[in-house]
Amino acid sequence: MVTNPSDAEATERRKKLEKYFHPTPKESLRLTATALLAAGAAGLVLGLILLNGQQFWAVVCWAAGVYALVRGFQRKSRYDAAYKKAEPKPTGKEMDRILAEDLRQIEERAMQRLGITPDHLEVGTQVWDPVAALLAGGPVERGERRPLVLYGPKMSGFAIGDDDVWRFKEYEVMVICPTVHHLALYHCSLDFLTGGLSMEDTEEYQYNHVVAVSTRTTPVPEEISLERLNTRREEGEEQEVRFARVLRRRLEVSVSNGQSMGVTVGISDEKDSARAARLQSTGIDEVTGSIRRVLRDHSQPRA
Repeated sequence: MVTNPSDAEATERRKKLEKYFHPTPKESLRLTATALLAAGAAGLVLGLILLNGQQFWAVVCWAAGVYALVRGFQRKSRYDAAYKKAEPKPTGKEMDRILAEDLRQIEERAMQRLGITPDHLEVGTQVWDPVAALLAGGPVERGERRPLVLYGPKMSGFAIGDDDVWRFKEYEVMVICPTVHHLALYHCSLDFLTGGLSMEDTEEYQYNHVVAVSTRTTPVPEEISLERLNTRREEGEEQEVRFARVLRRRLEVSVSNGQSMGVTVGISDEKDSARAARLQSTGIDEVTGSIRRVLRDHSQPRA
């Protein structure tokens, strides 16, 4: 099942957010194009001046001027097209605000799909709130009773912002709803460019069937790689991220039949653990602790 916003909303959003992932062309490219145009114009003017008495050199100047103008217009056209794709970019804070709103809507949808209300939840009042954390730029606790939400990147197109945070075109989201009788899970893929949801799954497990809440670090499949990205930390310079081997850290909830559901919460280089993607705070430790507390509580026989 796929859930999408209206076509007009999705198109407008895509046009806006795609700019964040397109590299801004270097200013030197614009300056080179401008210099060629100026040189071409100068060649034509000089050709006119030399026309009387030095026709050979006039023709040479005209030919050089026309060549420079053509190359200058070509380069200026490519620069303008690339600049239009990349600018004006949304800020990192604006991207996080949009993601926070997506997570809020996914949380509501998950509870609808699972048939759960806040009164059914057994999570305590002080748990991780990824929506507030994105809006505030750091860890934030919340007071009302809501499900646990974790999100992480899918290994898709991405860019590094001027705040060093890696932001992706696609995310996976897991909503965890502990209730009195069972653990209900919702998982989906979020197309961040459009806000559309796909690959929606729901599962409900008896607590005695949940065998592990764990984090696993494994190499990603060979067909997944970190490709060229744009980072504005170096005055618009385009850079590449090259990891010897990409490791992906995932939080997973596993049950006795071998099934599991989880999200990616970390990306690093196998040969250099210091090289790691800086992701938005996911609250993995807080969420893991909350799930384990619930499981421990329900592992005890009730009076």
